[in-house]
Amino acid sequence: MNGDPERLKRQMEKYIIRRPGRPDDVANMVLFLSSDASSWITGQVYPVNGGFTFAL
Repeated sequence: MNGDPERLKRQMEKYIIRRPGRPDDVANMVLFLSSDASSWITGQVYPVNGGFTFAL
């Protein structure tokens, strides 16, 4: 998607959040899952994809 603003715009229309993901978006989930705050969470799938799955 780099270098083609129109293609990026079309792709972002598929995402609820309407922006590309950043490394810190994933890092925040990793931080949460590796913390005591998630100690009671087991066997779940958490898509970190800007709402793309929800928009399908």
